[in-house]
Amino acid sequence: MKQNLFLFELKIFFRNTSSITAIVILLLAGFIGLYFGKTFIGRQDNVVQKAVALQKENTAKNYEHFGEDTGLFFFHNKFSVANTATKWAAFSNGQRDINPNLISVTMLGLEGQIYDTDIANPSSLLMGNIDLGFVFIFLFPLVIIALSYNILSSQQENGVWILLKSQTSKPHLIIWNKLLVRILVIFATAFILMIAALFYLTLELDSIFFSIFGLILLYLIFWFAAVFFIISFGKTSNFNASSLIGLWVGLAIVVPASLNLYLTAKYPVPEALKHVMEQRQGYHEKWDLPKNVTMDPFFKHYPQFRQFPFDEKKTFSWFWYYGMQQMGDDQALESRKAMEKKLENRQQFASVVALFFPTIQTQLSVNSLSGSDLRSHLDFQNFVRDYHEKLRLHFYPVIFQEKKVSLAEVEKFGLKHYENPVSSLKMKSVISLILLGLILLIIGNLNFRRLFY
Repeated sequence: MKQNLFLFELKIFFRNTSSITAIVILLLAGFIGLYFGKTFIGRQDNVVQKAVALQKENTAKNYEHFGEDTGLFFFHNKFSVANTATKWAAFSNGQRDINPNLISVTMLGLEGQIYDTDIANPSSLLMGNIDLGFVFIFLFPLVIIALSYNILSSQQENGVWILLKSQTSKPHLIIWNKLLVRILVIFATAFILMIAALFYLTLELDSIFFSIFGLILLYLIFWFAAVFFIISFGKTSNFNASSLIGLWVGLAIVVPASLNLYLTAKYPVPEALKHVMEQRQGYHEKWDLPKNVTMDPFFKHYPQFRQFPFDEKKTFSWFWYYGMQQMGDDQALESRKAMEKKLENRQQFASVVALFFPTIQTQLSVNSLSGSDLRSHLDFQNFVRDYHEKLRLHFYPVIFQEKKVSLAEVEKFGLKHYENPVSSLKMKSVISLILLGLILLIIGNLNFRRLFY
């Protein structure tokens, strides 16, 4: 009987043109999201590939013009570091559209260069990029609402529900079968898009794939639980639709925007401007000060370079100039650490609040698994700092001794790639989605019992 009822509801569902249209729209949106997500990451990869050849070309030109003066050569020559996108970054672009994925730096003060990025159109940044992650998190819930909000109210309003209720001792099974049909269809649509992503983005069938797919299914279950909760009150179709759309607007737009405003107010980052100003001031003010004001702290930072002779009588030397650059970075160190601490506090606070808001939780988790979140970018910046330090330690002795460096030696330091370490799904994200969904299902079930029995 239950099986026959389920098949009957399945036939009714597919006889409805609007239902089929909604699924087709989801599939089209998903394929479009796949295309644009992969295209966006492809453009970034093309820039990186061009940068490999361009760095080599520019290094050769700089060496041709400034190779006789090593200090001047490293003043001009740039070394690039690329934040290599994971394959999953095409699934969820995350913050890769607002944070630079390629940073090119010279041997000069790093902190004044690390935040340089391309000029982007603010309007395009505001609109963002559509990817498959966006489709799952923002569009799927809307279709779930559209397909499910009136599965009970429409029959009540048409007078059919009284007849159905009189013919069975378990009227709740009718609602459950209608809901299960929609769950099956939505899950099948999600499965098709995930398989399409698997092949189109050349993903691997690994723990990341199952973690993201499992997380998305739990997120979709939450929205079905939300629908079940709202319709359990037995209200009109207008009430159900308004309530569910209001819930979607709240979870998808209002709460994230409010959280962002709150975090900005709670953890302001005036250190961002202070950081840059201190770095520049720490360098520029040294021009008018005695050279020992620069060199004493420099030798304290790098005691190994005391072995190289430094002539204080010279009006200018590259030894002193690069020492000034280093002191600019050192002077900005505290403000940099303070800024990073506040950004980490924002991230931690958001991760705690997200436990109560599935849309934020799913978005943060998918971005983290895709290597396109804020934490990944901060790790990339620290990687650039470490690489810049290696460059300094390697070439400072050549500069300070005023020796000529070979082109082959410089070319050994080609474009460096940073690869995000593989992250794992945090269990608190899974538990949060399960608990929120269960709470809504339990309350909804109690409401149905009061309504039907």
